[in-house]
Amino acid sequence: MNNFIKIGLASLVLASCSKTENQLFDKLSPDESKVTFVNQLDESKNISILDYLYYYNGGGVALGDINNDGLVDIYFTSNQGKNKLYLNKGENKFEDISTKAGVEGESDWNTGSIMADVNGDGYLDIYVCAVVGINGFEGHNELYINNKDNTFTESATEYGLDLDNFSTSAAFLDYDNDGDLDMYLLNHAVHSEASYGKAEIRNKRSYETGDKLFQNNNGHFVDVSEKAGIFGGANGYGLGVAVSDFNLDGNPDIYVCNDFHEDDYYYLNNGDGTFTESMKNYFGHTSRFSMGVDAADINHDGFPDLMTLDMLPEDETDLKSSAGDDNPQMLKYRTEKLGYHFQYTRNMLQINQGGKHFTETALLSGVAATDWSWSTLFADYDQDGEQDIFVCNGIPKRPNDLDYIKYYSNSSIKTKLNSTKLLDKQALKKMPSANVSNYVFQGSKDLQFKNRSNDWIENDSIISNGGAYADLDNDGDLDIVTNNLNSVASIYINKTNEKANFLKIKLQFGGKNTFGVGAKVISYAKGQKQFKDIQTTRGFQSSSEPIAHFGYGKITQVDSIQIIWPDKTIQTLNKVKTNQTITVQASKNRKPFNYATLHPRILPIFKKSTTNLGIDFIHQENDFVDFTAQKLIPYQRSDRGPASVIGDLNNDGKEDIFFGGSQGKQAAIYLQNGNGFAKKSFSSIVADSIYEDASAVITDFNGDRQNDLFVASGSGQYAANLIPRLYQGSTLIKSNLPETKGMNASVIRTIDYDKDGDLDIFIGNNSKSNSFGRMPDCYLLNNNKGVFTITQSATFAGIGMVTDALVSDFNKDGNLDLIVVGEWMKPKFFANTKGNFKEVTDSLLSGNHNGLWQSITSFDIDQDGDQDYLLGNWGMNSKFKSSKEFPMKMYYDDFDTNGTFETIVAIEKKGNYYTTMGLDELVEEFSGMLKKKFNNYKSFAGKKVDEIFDVAMLEKATLYEVHDLKSGYLRNDNGKFTFIPFSNKMQVGPITSFVKLDFDGDGKDEVFAAGNYFGVTPYHSRFDGFSGALIKNQKTIYLGNQIGIDLSQKAVRHLDIIPFNGKKYLLVTVNNKKAEVYELPKNKN
Repeated sequence: MNNFIKIGLASLVLASCSKTENQLFDKLSPDESKVTFVNQLDESKNISILDYLYYYNGGGVALGDINNDGLVDIYFTSNQGKNKLYLNKGENKFEDISTKAGVEGESDWNTGSIMADVNGDGYLDIYVCAVVGINGFEGHNELYINNKDNTFTESATEYGLDLDNFSTSAAFLDYDNDGDLDMYLLNHAVHSEASYGKAEIRNKRSYETGDKLFQNNNGHFVDVSEKAGIFGGANGYGLGVAVSDFNLDGNPDIYVCNDFHEDDYYYLNNGDGTFTESMKNYFGHTSRFSMGVDAADINHDGFPDLMTLDMLPEDETDLKSSAGDDNPQMLKYRTEKLGYHFQYTRNMLQINQGGKHFTETALLSGVAATDWSWSTLFADYDQDGEQDIFVCNGIPKRPNDLDYIKYYSNSSIKTKLNSTKLLDKQALKKMPSANVSNYVFQGSKDLQFKNRSNDWIENDSIISNGGAYADLDNDGDLDIVTNNLNSVASIYINKTNEKANFLKIKLQFGGKNTFGVGAKVISYAKGQKQFKDIQTTRGFQSSSEPIAHFGYGKITQVDSIQIIWPDKTIQTLNKVKTNQTITVQASKNRKPFNYATLHPRILPIFKKSTTNLGIDFIHQENDFVDFTAQKLIPYQRSDRGPASVIGDLNNDGKEDIFFGGSQGKQAAIYLQNGNGFAKKSFSSIVADSIYEDASAVITDFNGDRQNDLFVASGSGQYAANLIPRLYQGSTLIKSNLPETKGMNASVIRTIDYDKDGDLDIFIGNNSKSNSFGRMPDCYLLNNNKGVFTITQSATFAGIGMVTDALVSDFNKDGNLDLIVVGEWMKPKFFANTKGNFKEVTDSLLSGNHNGLWQSITSFDIDQDGDQDYLLGNWGMNSKFKSSKEFPMKMYYDDFDTNGTFETIVAIEKKGNYYTTMGLDELVEEFSGMLKKKFNNYKSFAGKKVDEIFDVAMLEKATLYEVHDLKSGYLRNDNGKFTFIPFSNKMQVGPITSFVKLDFDGDGKDEVFAAGNYFGVTPYHSRFDGFSGALIKNQKTIYLGNQIGIDLSQKAVRHLDIIPFNGKKYLLVTVNNKKAEVYELPKNKN
């Protein structure tokens, strides 16, 4: 062997050893552990995914100390074989005691496995779920009662839990707070005529498929589902269940993941034995094919957050060859006609906002795409004080492969598959495998997770379904066990050991809830709060050890531990040393606990007006969908209304309101009176309902001491309707304006740029007619006693896709300047010198700062005495991706030379650029160009943008770029500006509007920001989680749930201050919803 080969081999060995040594987890060898369980599917039984859609869902794993010897034992379920129980003998050695323990099971198809002390004797029992009554499967759910001698007695019939349903999993909880454990049974539907249709199907109970809630009545479980308000319809595809006290009222709530078209369920416990399903009120959107779920507090606010799993691939080839989201029309039909909520094909990370609502951040947090994912487990695996995430992955065959779907869609093939098994093998061969490695993410501050899959665990191609965690080797850190399909189960031994400190807390509650299920354990150390809710059911079809585990990094002593017991009493431990396991018995002297003390104090900044001041305006968006006209645009343009503006329209000294209408819908004017506002009709306004009103101003343009109304039109639907209008005087008589060539307006600003005493107009335009990507002109209109003419055209021609503008003397020369922001452009500064504007951006703001900017306002955020500028951008919770090094790109041209222009958007992955659109969308637009080139999805998947389209064609196109998607502010450094991004809580969606006022009565102005936007394809999912924020300074920003306002699930277009009867109110104008008015209790006017 020559020296080069020797050196090369040695390097490989060293690299391999080094990587293994640096891994957080070691995978325990079956030879060492003696755990040889395999959940093997038996092909000879003549059943496949073509017969049973959940054929590949795998089995569960339950972890718990069954003999109270201090060592955690392992129980696996096998779909078609025998279940196995392994007794922990210490030092990572296990003994198979399944046969003598009597827990191997008799059902034909087993699924979930849960450990809980069902009879309250201090020993963990085992509940095993089964699928019965389909494909000839026989049996029933089994309950193994612990005999305290390493044997069990199957007792499901005795306890009333011998269900013969299509069961997935179960959760034991004390929902009625009577001291014993009740049970929620999670069942799943199969595709049938009964499972399709309107959402109200969930109200008609189905015995086999509907979920069930059982109340424990002295050891016998009684079905109370209907009385308790639990849905049980034929459309309940239940795959995951999580129990936690989400609103911190002392009563356990339930979150259920449903596959396919059915919504997830969010059951809030009313405390009287009933639940209220509240999904639509608390969640803006959810996973579409929801599978595993877990709950934990990831941001240290003491409220449980949620993660649900779906099957969005990270890999570009798998992504482009797999079916994903609905098209916009189908989503609209499902939500508006069938009554379902908004669902999207990706993982969701739902951040609990003080129990009031959830903000979804998976894209922002970096955990949205983990492919075909089953179980998610929150825990602090590296013991640094932050919650990490482990995800179980993989499926032997992808039934959502687009080429397979195309094959199956052939009517003759479908008929044969449904009537005979002759084509089954051929059909199964058409499905590619999805042997994807498990994922693990390291948690950090500011809602961020780092993918550590390549360096924390061994990458392999096993398929893991159920997963659970426990400290198997009693070294303090948490180990992980997965139930693998057709492979030996995996045991991941955590090697954190002495590298970071921990605390494990076991509870002894007494009564029938011996392990304290439902108790909360709260740790306070060095100013950081950690919250744990004692539950066993976690992830997918599995249960974890019933303990509270905390990581502390280098901290050696915890300031205090609060234990809130299930009976709403509290017990406190002070100055607790780390690196130990504590067993805490419920003290006889524990005190009653008031759950209100866990809730943050709400600053009384905003209070919803009970009367809305008589304003009953409801904006109605029209039915036009931009994607039908321009299929490949990245987002819509026609839904940026309504305009709103405050001003005195009838010369009575009181401020009135103009609300714009969408195309075909009437605008509305509300005149102020002594009791509030009353709507008044004006014939000139009614006659112009063909226009869509994007922006408006009220002021006296012609010097007659009567205010006029100037309205700009936007929409993008018809060029003929894109003209600004001027209505003069108290009767709003329409006047003429100069021709503006069908520009799609977004903003109007008044500015006396020439200092002649009257107000001139700047009109910012976002696009030209209905051609998104065609650079529009903006206009400066000079006012001469109410007569307007366009001036300085060259300066404002083609400056960008403008969304907002601000009048501000940014150079302090005494002249009013303009700052203009927009999409696919950099914020632009126009300096006014003696009435002439000149762009001076590069001298004030260096570097690449193109964004999808939405809004701007002035505010001295760093309180240094000069004007900074707040900028609302798209945010980071998006599939859009941009950076200085790899900007997002949009090509614009008539690529197929058919007279219409198209856009092609591309984002970077691993140094290469890929289209955001899939083959179907691209072929629909470029049929002649692409249909022959890519005759199947496999040939297209994974292709870079310059492999799909000719490079010369792309180089010829107009190229737009975005370098930054974060909202933030331009910090004024002696007249030069530096962009500073906000923290991630401000990046959850587009920020579309600002308003400035002294909201909290401290004598200083603050800025209130709002946003959200829904005009995107289902590929992106709605941006609906921003509740609003009060910006006091660069360090202090309060979210809406902290200050008495919640604007989540509302696409806010404008914020205005209304003076009424000596007080000021906030007016929130919302797209496609009712306008809202808020009192400002602390404002001192």
